[in-house]
Amino acid sequence: MQLRTDCVRFTGSLPCAPHKRDGRTCERCDEYAAVEHRVLIVKLAAAGDVLRTTCVLPAIRRAWPGAQVTWVTERAAIPLLEDNPLVDRVVAREDAIERLLVERFDVAFGLDPDEQGGALTAMARCAHRYGYALDGHGRVMPLNAGAHAWWRMGLDDETKRANRRTFQSLLFETCELDGTPPRPQMVVTDTTRRRVRQRLGASIAAFARIVLLNTGGGGRWAQKKWTLEHYRGLARRLRSEQPETAVLIAGGPEESALNTALLASFGDPGIVDAGCDNSLKEFAAIVEMADLVVTSDSLALHMATALSRPVVALVGPTSPWELETYGSGEVLTADVPCLACYRRSCDKPVTCMERLTPDDVYAACLRVGAAGQVPRLPV
Repeated sequence: MQLRTDCVRFTGSLPCAPHKRDGRTCERCDEYAAVEHRVLIVKLAAAGDVLRTTCVLPAIRRAWPGAQVTWVTERAAIPLLEDNPLVDRVVAREDAIERLLVERFDVAFGLDPDEQGGALTAMARCAHRYGYALDGHGRVMPLNAGAHAWWRMGLDDETKRANRRTFQSLLFETCELDGTPPRPQMVVTDTTRRRVRQRLGASIAAFARIVLLNTGGGGRWAQKKWTLEHYRGLARRLRSEQPETAVLIAGGPEESALNTALLASFGDPGIVDAGCDNSLKEFAAIVEMADLVVTSDSLALHMATALSRPVVALVGPTSPWELETYGSGEVLTADVPCLACYRRSCDKPVTCMERLTPDDVYAACLRVGAAGQVPRLPV
């Protein structure tokens, strides 16, 4: 048997997926695809940024046809890239160094302007690099002209606040890619869908629509989260004025206490606990089943855009102008001069997120519905 070692699926250490699936041999395989280019992407964190960075994949595939795409990321973020047909190999950061010392690539995209990602990009043996790498003095530096704008924004708060371009637009410029950035991509498998629906299906079966309230805000910026009282007020308004709508409440492990307190406020079967211990794939399936997602600037927002779900994003200490909803949502902010302060704590008597009232958010939900992005909620 002749092995086609230039196939994108060949590793030299394990049987390939088509062989494991049905025992086929190399010479009889109709899934053979020769590697014409080898592309490396280094994007480690945070999870939401990893997901929204997948918007570059179609353009990279066009620019480097026949590419084998290898993506290095944090182990916790790997499920966001699994099953994506545009990524051939996903490598955890802690497993990457040995590979980078040996493998050769045609091009590397170092898309983390920080020390960890920059060091990995600097190690990569490749002909061309875009993005950011650590230099010999331990400094993160841009590698190409297109990478300067995002780099400068990370160094200067005023430049960051003055920016009015989306993350995706700046990312395409960093990578020097042509075209308009598409939605990010995330694959939710039927197995995961069934598992989530088996768990939540009985609770939501009687309702015509589902609104998901995601209470998570990520670990880096605590001020991104909305308040318990505001979530409580919005849930009550939705259930009072939209009795045919179920309200799912979800978050991550950090929101367990908040969600427990929130759910304890109600004795309403239309307010459903979707859990705080879902896997990333399960959480994506919950986002996918929602007719509308209400969330802060967090992973749920980027999942909603990837899965084409209508979304209302509540934003305060981070930049609302960098966020892209692809015409299927609204970014809601308070009218305050310190918007996008990027501070970890706030000394204001009333924060920007507290100024976003349940009435404000409910009105945004109605606007998103009235725009035809979900079955229209009666006003």
